[in-house]
Amino acid sequence: MRTTGPGIFFLKRDLSLRQRRTFLAFAVVFVLIVFLRFVNPADSSLPGAPETKSQENLKRIFDEVKEMGPYPGENFILREFFTGNDDDDDTNKDNHVAILIQAVAPREKMKIQVTTMVPSEGNPRIKIAKSTKSIICFAERGEISLFSSDYEEKELAKTAAEILQAVVSKKRLLRENGIR
Repeated sequence: MRTTGPGIFFLKRDLSLRQRRTFLAFAVVFVLIVFLRFVNPADSSLPGAPETKSQENLKRIFDEVKEMGPYPGENFILREFFTGNDDDDDTNKDNHVAILIQAVAPREKMKIQVTTMVPSEGNPRIKIAKSTKSIICFAERGEISLFSSDYEEKELAKTAAEILQAVVSKKRLLRENGIR
């Protein structure tokens, strides 16, 4: 049997087409497995992986909203916030944020839904929904892991920081007015 040219992999010339395809498929899978481990380890939610800025903000959002607790008679936490302009008046803000935290044994699930609002054509004081994006996380033993997001990582970090600021601001306003 003769082999083909120099290189790392020597193929026998008398290999069937099926055997060659199988060999190439295994080689491609091997290369993908090796290189995918190095693509972006900072975005990994595996234990021991470094936390990204967005994960830190999502953890703080979870902690702040969890501290607010559920409304009486509810076994889940649902809170609403607004982001956009740096104004205390929510009517001037462009994004409606709903945060739902519920127990899903053995962990807790946090869903953040961000709805972008735009002025309607008939009456600019009335805003209507333009688009909605979601972020879903799981919290377990003090760690937050991102399950899915409609945002790219860079946009997620910015959005999570804005949401965290809105949560902290609303908590401050509620405290100043003596409301829990």
